[in-house]
Amino acid sequence: MTNRVRVRTFKGYTLSSFQRKAAEALDRGENVLVAAPTGAGKTLVAEYAIHQALRSGRRALYTAPIKALSNQKFRDFRADPEIGDAGLMTGDITLHADARVLVMTTEILRNTLFEDPERLRDVGCVVFDEVHYMDDPDRGSVWEETLLFLPPEIVVVALSATIDNLGQVAAWLERVRGRPIKVVEERKRPVPLKHFLYHPEAGIFPPSRLKSLRKRFLAHPRDKRYKRRDDRPLLDELIGKEEVPILYFCFSRRLCERKAAKERRRRLLGPQEQERVEGLWEEAREEFGFEDNPGLEELRDFALRGIGWHHAGMLPLHKELVERLFTAGLLKLLYTTETFALGINMPARTVVFDSLTKFDGVDFDYMRTRDYLQMAGRAGRLGMDEYGLVYSVLEYEDVLEAPVHRIQSGRVEPITSRFDLDYATLVHLHGAAGQEGAAQAWERSFAAFQAREHSKQREERNRRRVRHLLERRFEFLERMGYIRGEREILGRGRTCLHLYGYEIQITEMLFEGVFEDTDAPALCGLLAAVLYESRRREEFWRNALRPMRGHLRRAREVIDYAREMEAAAGLTPSLKQIDEAMTPAIYAYARGKPFEELGRYTSAAPGDFVRAARMVVQYLRHLRKATAESDRAMATLCEEAVECLYRGPVDVRLELGLGQGEEEAPAWSGPPPAEAGGGVPETEG
Repeated sequence: MTNRVRVRTFKGYTLSSFQRKAAEALDRGENVLVAAPTGAGKTLVAEYAIHQALRSGRRALYTAPIKALSNQKFRDFRADPEIGDAGLMTGDITLHADARVLVMTTEILRNTLFEDPERLRDVGCVVFDEVHYMDDPDRGSVWEETLLFLPPEIVVVALSATIDNLGQVAAWLERVRGRPIKVVEERKRPVPLKHFLYHPEAGIFPPSRLKSLRKRFLAHPRDKRYKRRDDRPLLDELIGKEEVPILYFCFSRRLCERKAAKERRRRLLGPQEQERVEGLWEEAREEFGFEDNPGLEELRDFALRGIGWHHAGMLPLHKELVERLFTAGLLKLLYTTETFALGINMPARTVVFDSLTKFDGVDFDYMRTRDYLQMAGRAGRLGMDEYGLVYSVLEYEDVLEAPVHRIQSGRVEPITSRFDLDYATLVHLHGAAGQEGAAQAWERSFAAFQAREHSKQREERNRRRVRHLLERRFEFLERMGYIRGEREILGRGRTCLHLYGYEIQITEMLFEGVFEDTDAPALCGLLAAVLYESRRREEFWRNALRPMRGHLRRAREVIDYAREMEAAAGLTPSLKQIDEAMTPAIYAYARGKPFEELGRYTSAAPGDFVRAARMVVQYLRHLRKATAESDRAMATLCEEAVECLYRGPVDVRLELGLGQGEEEAPAWSGPPPAEAGGGVPETEG
C-alpha cells in the first residue's frame, strides 16, 4: 500500500504532490503542518497518519473544533474497514473510549493531559483539524495548551486553512514539540473558483467592474432603485442556468429561515427526485424512530421542493436530515450559517454570500479574508465541476465602500495567540510545578514566541505583564482557599480540577451550600444559570422560577463575592454571573414537561435548548465525578439529575443513530466545549 521511499498511493487514491510530501514526512517520524484550501484533500493526510499509528500497534486521536465535524469523522472512521474500531468523546457522549481511533474535543484532550496522562501512553499520533482555531478568542488557548503539554513522543498532524504566518507557527511547534516538523503548503485549489458580485441595479458583474460602477452609483445618492435589495433575479438566473446546488450563506439564523420561506413557490425537484426525498425520509424515520410533527412537516415540505435551511438553532435531528438531503444532491438551494463551512465535507456548485459584513463579537464589519475563503471554498465539487461559482450580494454602501479585493484575494490573516491560563490550569500547575511553572508555561507559549520575534523590548514588556497577571491570579486562588504555600492544593482546588469551565463558580456554589436542599430539577436549573449565555432579546417565563428564587439569589451572592475577591486581588473580574434565561425551560423539562411545551418557558430556538441541556448533563457528570468520594449524596443527586434531562432530543445517541441499548462508556475528563454553548455562542451571528 505504501512505499517508504516515495509514497504514491493510499486507500486507492493517487496522492497529490502535497499529500505525498506529508506522507513521506510522517514515514520519517516528523510532525506535519499542512495548510491547504478547503476541499484540497487535507483529510487524507490525517487518515494516512492514523493508519500509520495503527500499523505500529498504537492508537490515534482526532480533534475537531465543532461537534458536527466530530460526529462526521466518527461515522467515517467506523465505516473504514481498516479502522472500524472508532470511539467518540464530545462531552455530549462517550462511546468506545478505548477504541483504536478516538474522535474527541480538544478540551477533553487538554484536561486528560492534566488529570490522567497515563491514558495517552499508547497514543501514536494526534490530528488537530482546523488548527488555525488557535486564534479563536474564546477557545484558542485550549488548543495551544494541548500542543504545549502533549507528550513529545506523540506525532502531531496539524491541518489548517491557508494562513499568513505559517512559518512562524511551524517554528514554534518545532521548538515546543522537540521534533522536526514538515511544513506542507498547497495554494492551488483542486477546483478553481470564479468570483462575481451582484446588485439589482447592475446585475451580475466581475470584481474588475466595481471601480467603474462606483462612479455610476455615486451619481444616484437618493435614487431608491439603487438602495433596494433584491436577490430574486440572481437566484432566477443561477437556477435557470442550472448552477445548482447553491449554498446561500447568511449570518443570521432567522434570515436563513425567512429567505427559505420566500422561495417556497419554487419547485426545483422533478418527480423522481421527490421520490428519493420520500425514500430518504422514511429511511431516517426507521433509523431514528421519529414521528412527524409541524416542524418536521415543514422541513419535509420544503425538501420536496429542493429547498432547505441549516443553522445551530435547529434541533439536531432536523440538521441531520438536512445534511443527508444535501449530501444526496436533493437540496438545490440551501440557506445556511457559516458553521456549515467549517470542516464538514458538503460542497456545492455555487456559493452565494448574502452579505460581506458579519458580526465579529463587538460590531459588524467586513469579513476576514480567511473566513470568506473558507466559505467560498465550498463551491466546486471535485470530479463534477470544472470550476466553482461564488457570488456576493452587495448593497448600495458596499458598492462604494466594500474592500472586495482584500476580502477575495488579499493576504490571509495570521494566527494570533490567545494563550490565557484559566484558574483550573493554574491550580494544576501550582501543584505540579509551583507558581514558577506557570510562568515557564507562558515562556513556551506561542504568545511569548510571537512577542520574542517582534523585539526585545516587546518581549520583556509582555513577560512583565504576564508575570504580574499570574501573581494576581495566584493571589486570588490563595485568598479563596484553593491553594497554599509552594505546591499545596486545598479542598476547593482539588474539586475545581474536575470542573474545567466555570470551575470557580461551581466550586464556590458547592462549598457554600447553594446546592443543599435542592432536588434534581432545581440542580439542573442552577447549573443552566451558570453555564448558559443568552442571545440578544431572549425572553423567558420568570414566574416559573419561583421555586428556585432563593437558590438563584444565593448563587448570585456567592459569585458576586468571588468577583469582588478578583477585584481585591487587582484583577478585572472575569467570572460570568448567572444568566436565568434558559433556567425555566431546563427546570420544567427536568420536572417532566414534554419538549413540545417548552415554548411557553423560553423564546430560545429549540437547538439552543438542546445544546444547553446537553451542556448541563455533561457538567452534572463532571460534578458527580468530583463529589463521588467526598459527598456521596451530591453524587447521587447528580445521577438523578442526568436521568431527568437525558431524554428525547437531548439524548445524543438518537442523533448518532444508536439505540438505547448502546450504552455510553465512562467519560474521560473535559468541560462543556464552548462550541456546544459553554458560554460562547457559535460563530454564526
